Amino acid sequence: MIKSIKAVAPETAQKKKPVKSGSNKKPKSFPVIAIGGSAGSFSAYEKFFAHMPANSGVAIVIIMHLDPLHKSQLSEVMQRYTAIPVIEATDGMLVAPDHIYIIPSNKDMGIHNGKLLLLAASKPEGIRQPIDYFFQSLANDQWNRSVAVVLSGMGADGETGIRMIKENLGMTIAQDPDTADYDSMPLAAIGTNLVDYVLAPEEMPLRIIEYLNHPVIAEEADDSLKMSLKNNNAIQKILMLLRSHTGNDFALYKKSTITRRIERRIAYYQFTDYAQYAGYLKDNPEEIDSLFNELLIGVTKFFRDAGAFESLKLLLKELIRQKKDDDPVRVWVAGCSTGEEAYSVAMLLMECIDTLKRKIISKIQIYATDLDPAALEHARAGVYHENIVAEVSPERLKKFFTREEDRFRVKKELRDIIVFAQQNLIKDPPFIKLDLLCCRNMLIYFTPELQKRIIPLFYYALNPNGIMFMGPAETIGGFTDMFRSLDPKWKIFNRQEGNIMLGNMIDFPFHTTKQYLHTLKSNDVSIPKQKRSFTDIFNKILIDKFLPPSVLVNEKGDILYNNGNTGKYLELPRGETVANNILKLAREELKYALSSSLHQALNSDDTLTLDDITLKEGKDLRLVSIRVTSVREQEAPSLVLFVFEDHGLIKTDKKPDLQSSLTNRNSVTEALKKELVYTKQQLTTTVEQMEGSMEKLRLSNEELQSTNEELQSTNEESLTTKEEMQSLNEELMTVNSQYQLKAEELTRLNNDMKNLLDATEVCTLFLDNDLNILRYTPQVRHLFNLIASDVGRPINHVVSNFEQPINENDIREVIDKLTIKVTDLRTKDNEWYRVRIMPYRTLDNYISGAVLTLTQITDFKQMQSKLEVLKDYAASILNELPDAVIQMDKDFHISGANILALKLFNIAQHDLQGQSAVEFLKKLWKTEEPEYLFKQCLSERKEVSAAVTTKTKQPKVYQLTARPFFEQTETTPLIVLRINENQDSA
Repeated sequence: MIKSIKAVAPETAQKKKPVKSGSNKKPKSFPVIAIGGSAGSFSAYEKFFAHMPANSGVAIVIIMHLDPLHKSQLSEVMQRYTAIPVIEATDGMLVAPDHIYIIPSNKDMGIHNGKLLLLAASKPEGIRQPIDYFFQSLANDQWNRSVAVVLSGMGADGETGIRMIKENLGMTIAQDPDTADYDSMPLAAIGTNLVDYVLAPEEMPLRIIEYLNHPVIAEEADDSLKMSLKNNNAIQKILMLLRSHTGNDFALYKKSTITRRIERRIAYYQFTDYAQYAGYLKDNPEEIDSLFNELLIGVTKFFRDAGAFESLKLLLKELIRQKKDDDPVRVWVAGCSTGEEAYSVAMLLMECIDTLKRKIISKIQIYATDLDPAALEHARAGVYHENIVAEVSPERLKKFFTREEDRFRVKKELRDIIVFAQQNLIKDPPFIKLDLLCCRNMLIYFTPELQKRIIPLFYYALNPNGIMFMGPAETIGGFTDMFRSLDPKWKIFNRQEGNIMLGNMIDFPFHTTKQYLHTLKSNDVSIPKQKRSFTDIFNKILIDKFLPPSVLVNEKGDILYNNGNTGKYLELPRGETVANNILKLAREELKYALSSSLHQALNSDDTLTLDDITLKEGKDLRLVSIRVTSVREQEAPSLVLFVFEDHGLIKTDKKPDLQSSLTNRNSVTEALKKELVYTKQQLTTTVEQMEGSMEKLRLSNEELQSTNEELQSTNEESLTTKEEMQSLNEELMTVNSQYQLKAEELTRLNNDMKNLLDATEVCTLFLDNDLNILRYTPQVRHLFNLIASDVGRPINHVVSNFEQPINENDIREVIDKLTIKVTDLRTKDNEWYRVRIMPYRTLDNYISGAVLTLTQITDFKQMQSKLEVLKDYAASILNELPDAVIQMDKDFHISGANILALKLFNIAQHDLQGQSAVEFLKKLWKTEEPEYLFKQCLSERKEVSAAVTTKTKQPKVYQLTARPFFEQTETTPLIVLRINENQDSA
């Protein structure tokens, strides 16, 4: 037994009384161990607590399956096994270290901020999952300070909770099934592949405390100690080994997530630091797979966050209502894990279609992808433990699942609309033209840089007004112009249409090779200079030199484009954040005018003019005016254009200086006039020539611009076609992979079926509902003249070797009434066959024909004939005997008698056969002596004789001799009774 091992600071373990719920003092953090098991796991609890120290510094909560109709005495029973105080939990009780808390009967229990909360049982007896409920609550409350232990028990309670504990970095343990009285619950937990340890109960306490005491896990460990364990180079080595072994780069996953998962593995092996673990990875590739699976933990369940799925169902119903009958409904579930979310969405879609009475079920296309191949295999199988009754309603279970012992299997019609495929979201192409994209609780593991690459990709993949379904802890970041919120609480968005430049935002993965994560600098790539057209030159000069400063903004005031020198009117605000909104950048004198005019322009098509606005410029004032107009384009959001016009500085008038008059004023004026006339003529000629040239240039430029637009349009169409072909090719590869797996599985099944039928050597013939031959075993050719081309022909067209053909009416009666017909037929070679006709049932329980099995019974018929001859022969011998003889079985029932016996008793053979000899003779002779004789004969297993005197009105004496005959097995004796009337009887 462990004497004293502490997982937390000693001061937290000194309290021996339960902390009252009214206490306001927040206790120091300590681990909480939740142990789940059935009422039949007491021996496991006893062994566990026999090795658990009394001052370990952890709190223990026991969740058991208890009888809801009786008050539990579990706390008194458990107290016998341990010195740790055992308390039955009450509502609002604050957990304390070194205490054991037990759930009351007929209650569900959770934990919040360290307080145990009791709730009324949510499900009737038999389908409750109290262990799952508490495990999930503990995972959300204690995170990596939680430990889940699954002990002996029936069912699969705890399986979902194990997933939640693991997702939140907790520790998971299951009892070794070989040591469990009932191994269903431990096997279900182990089947998740998320259990850290599989141990006998007595081995668990030491392993738990060692794990919790490791510096990377213990909160009490000094921060400097934790930092000394970390080695940035060692972490990079671990990531390099992962990439080399699995082909997946985790560099863009959140560093905190990566390090916490690595720390769990370090604590698991009790390594000293990251460098030691990196060395172990290099020498043990199987541990790389374990770490890879640790990083890919995808915890999900059916209809996780039920309110979110109800909100989604309303939106899907409206989406399907707007669909045409020939339009497909395309869905992508990214990060589907073991498939529960994909099947949940599929159920919602089928329910919406049933509600709307639409006929487009065959058009539903759901693509569910994940990086984990093991999880995808689980999803493809579509088999789940019975604990899903806590998540799926009885109506949905009945409609979409079939029960198989202690599990549920997804029905074929639901499974067929989903394609599961392995995909790396970072480097594989997305699915496109989607109506719904589910990416719940996936983006939270990505860095902000990766999220900025992924969200525009999702925008590209969705149809206009397509729905994006995110997790409650996820956001779309700054992409508010791409998506509009439909349900802020449950993070449901739809794609917005507008003038969004996707080309600069989407890092589209055109191929599956490694995508470089760094951004190329501008001087790393040489871009060839392109010759600029006259139009570009003209427009640039016109915009830069002559057009007034102007700014184009969206309806929120965010600047989309600006022209000219706007520094006189806009300025950067103080602070680190760089704003891009005109109302934040505008000078103080303009903010009110711009804000007011922005709203007016959005509500009006007229151009607004704001005159005589003065701006301070040193000691002077500058006079400006602003023209504001709305810009409305089809299928684009409303935009607003601000145009600033500068009217110069407002200066104070000065008195002009007096100048002397020039004496030659008139002559100079005349000369200037002449020069001006000449200049005007020159200018007019030049302008006319320039206008002619400009007209030619304008026409040429229009042609070039038109050609350029056509080329640009063609290029965009080619790019779009290429992207669509890439995505389509990916989808075809996925579907082909699915079909290949199905073909391989079908081949294996056909091989198994062929070997099974050949091994049985039974003649089997399969017919459809029209009695056409579907297939047959080779042995059938001995009875029917069949060749390979006869498949598909009616059975009555095939010649058989029977003296009388098989009755077609019998076959049709079996198909119509679902009965079984058995007949014996003889062949022309004097061989006998027993023909058994049964209905052919599909997996969906549909009748699709009949199955005929023909078993040779020639030996049986010959033996039956011999027995009939022997019976006749034995009867003739009995009739030759001088005494009356009766044959009986072991229960003294008469099976036969000779003629003298029938005359003696004056009875017919059929009346005597089957009667009890004891009762018959007792009634006839009024004595019980024959019964004693029969029993003596049977018990002594030898011939016995006795003289029996009847007690009738005329007593007679009969000499009775009983002789037993036994088979070799000595189980079915035959008793022969000879009766001889004594001639001396009175």
